[in-house]
Amino acid sequence: MQHYSIHDTMKKKSNILITAVLTVLAAVGFTSCSKEPSLIVSTQNLWFGTEASSQRIEITANCKWYVNKTDGADWYTISPSEGKKDGSVTITVNPMTNANFRESSLMITVPGGHIRRTVYISQNVLDFDGLYNKVFGVSSVEHWNTDYYEQIIEDSYKRYEFDPFDTASGYQMYFLDNGVGAQRDNNGDSTVWYVFHYEFNPLNHDLEISFETVDGSPENYAPDVLTASDSLFRFIHEYRPHFWERADMRKIGTINTGDKALLTRKAIKRKGSGPIFQF
Repeated sequence: MQHYSIHDTMKKKSNILITAVLTVLAAVGFTSCSKEPSLIVSTQNLWFGTEASSQRIEITANCKWYVNKTDGADWYTISPSEGKKDGSVTITVNPMTNANFRESSLMITVPGGHIRRTVYISQNVLDFDGLYNKVFGVSSVEHWNTDYYEQIIEDSYKRYEFDPFDTASGYQMYFLDNGVGAQRDNNGDSTVWYVFHYEFNPLNHDLEISFETVDGSPENYAPDVLTASDSLFRFIHEYRPHFWERADMRKIGTINTGDKALLTRKAIKRKGSGPIFQF
C-alpha cells in the first residue's frame, strides 16, 4: 500500500491548482485582445450583380473577431462568423428574382466592441441609362473619416436626412444624355448652379465626374456607384483624403425637351469660364 505524506498531498494539490490556472490563462490569452487591439478590413463596400456569387473580406487583427449582420437580411450568408487574428470572411449572395435593389451591412467587432468595422453590402443591376434626362434630389448623406489604415473612425460617422423634393434646401443633380449635367445647390434664398461633365465606367462602377470651378479649372471625382436605376442613384466617394461621403439621390422628375435644350446651352456657354449660371 502506498502512503502519502501531508507534504506530498499539498504538493499534489498545488500542482493541480497551477495547472488549472495556466489552463485558464491560456484560454484567456487565446481569445482576448492585447492592450491595444487592432482590426483592419480590406473593404468598406461590396457590390454584387444579380447572379449568385461570392466575395471575400480580408481581416487583419491581433485578437479574436466576430461578424454579425446589422439587419438580419436573408439574401446573403457569412462564413465564418468569427475568427482568430488574421483571416477572411466569405460573403455569398443568392440570385436576384426581381428588379428591386438589395442593401445591407455587417459589423465586424472585437471582444467588448471596442473596435467596430462596418461593411456595406449591395446587390442590383447597374443601369446608368436610367439616369439620363432625369432630375435626382438628395434624400440622405452619410459622412465619416478614416484612419491611417483607411478604416472607419466610428465616432466620426454622421447621417443627414433630406426631403428630395424640397428644392429650397439640399441639392439636385440633372443628368443629360450627352455626358453633361448640372448640380443645383440650394441655401435658403440662394441658388447656385454648377456644370459638370460625366462618364460612367461599367467595368469598375466608377462615375468619372468633373465639376467646373469658379476659376475655370476642373474639380474631378470618381465616386463608386452602388446603385443606378430609374428611381435611385447611390454613390460613395472620398472627397478629401480620409473624408468619405455616401449619398442617396431619389428621382424627382424628368427633364423636358425645353429644359434640356436650355441646360445644354448653359453648360456649353459656361464651359471653361466658371460654374455659376441662372436657370
